[in-house]
Amino acid sequence: MLYFLKNLSDLSEDILERLPSDIRGDIKNGTLKLLPKDVVDSLPDQISDSIPNSLIEAANTDPVLTLILVICGVIGVIGFLYGVFKSGLKTTLFFGAVAACAWGYFAVI
Repeated sequence: MLYFLKNLSDLSEDILERLPSDIRGDIKNGTLKLLPKDVVDSLPDQISDSIPNSLIEAANTDPVLTLILVICGVIGVIGFLYGVFKSGLKTTLFFGAVAACAWGYFAVI
């Protein structure tokens, strides 16, 4: 569930444990209202470290799970490309109709 924090002290203990000790102290004292940029830039690495190793091992040892994940990714990419091309075709047809109407209007006048 995604929610917005009103105060940094509302962060879960699991996240607070991953922050540097001086940042944790400032959060607990209430002197820090925003996380520094260098801490925010390092968050993706910390988040990727929080993925359980059992899940990674399951994907590596189970070829069926890996195949399912690859198929889901391919279907997602195909769906994205289909949507892009369909939108482009609609745009082309619309502006082609506008151009034909404009040409017809000026040819008659």
